[in-house]
Amino acid sequence: MAISGTDAYAGEPGLPPLVERALTAARAHGFPHSCRPEQGRLLRVLAGGAREAIGETGTGCGVGLAWLASGAPDGVRLVGVERDPERARIAAEVFADRPEVRVLTGDWRRIADHGPYDLLVLDGGGTGKTPGDTPADPDPLLTPGGRIVIDDFTPSTDDPPLHEGAVDHARLHWLRHPTLTTVEIPLAPDLATLIAGRRRTAGDEATWRGFAQGQIVRGVVTAVESFGVFVDIDGTEGFITAPELSRRPYGSFHDVVRVGQEITAEVLGFELPREQVRLSMAALEPDPLAEFARRGPGRVVHGTVTKVVPFGVFVRLSDDLEGFVHRDLLTDGQLPETGAPLVVKVTEINLWQRRVRLVPV
Repeated sequence: MAISGTDAYAGEPGLPPLVERALTAARAHGFPHSCRPEQGRLLRVLAGGAREAIGETGTGCGVGLAWLASGAPDGVRLVGVERDPERARIAAEVFADRPEVRVLTGDWRRIADHGPYDLLVLDGGGTGKTPGDTPADPDPLLTPGGRIVIDDFTPSTDDPPLHEGAVDHARLHWLRHPTLTTVEIPLAPDLATLIAGRRRTAGDEATWRGFAQGQIVRGVVTAVESFGVFVDIDGTEGFITAPELSRRPYGSFHDVVRVGQEITAEVLGFELPREQVRLSMAALEPDPLAEFARRGPGRVVHGTVTKVVPFGVFVRLSDDLEGFVHRDLLTDGQLPETGAPLVVKVTEINLWQRRVRLVPV
């Protein structure tokens, strides 16, 4: 979280639209500590290498997360955690029309519930910079080869690195971490960033303990938590995240599964530090979005508004499918009420991001 980072964008050209939106929100609410432009552009580049998930602690009003979302490939989900409820609410509104982005409220450790990550930005906890802040453990938080970014250091060429004349133990922790390869990158005369990559280890293959990626397995649900579902597969722990539970809309995990239920799922991969198999029930279901996409964009649909958010409305197109209309496309920017009928035209279908864009007719 950069000091006066929000002010650093004054007159800055060529900002992504999503970053502009987050900056507007930060300025409107008097939040000065957004990540600086130098940091943001680095985050956008690093996000381009993610395959599945990106995480961020200390989301603030969403400027850094907006840089990450602007660079992330299609299909990558993003999770931010902000301890201040009001700032978390503001950031969530910034990304209201971006279903791949989720903003959580609470302690930075909540980020672990939705990992592991290809890229994790520690900007509000887990860096070890302040008293009482235990550094994050990269092994369960990162995928093999995943990267952690720790911002807001003063450039130092000393060994060991110094800060205000004393050894910078927080920076030293990351530079000499046994499971990381870490480099320090100066971004400005007063700003440096650490980028740490998790070293790959034996066992990163597509098989583990007799399981193989793509294999179909049966198991029994042992726990249904707020962040996912645990499954016992003949003594091995399996885990299903929210997007992999079902392709159909649902309110809570309990609407889909219950403890003691036997389920069938596909093996997606393995979390070796946790000795856990990642599973997907959704992979075995018919995909309503794929069926919908066969007809391509351009069709007109009579839908119903299911949810109203500050930046637009979600519209039910069928029992299994919703799309989004941005507020700027609505007449005079007026948002209809939940339950209102709305005739819309399909303009974009993105199978990777699970997104349907609509315009009112």
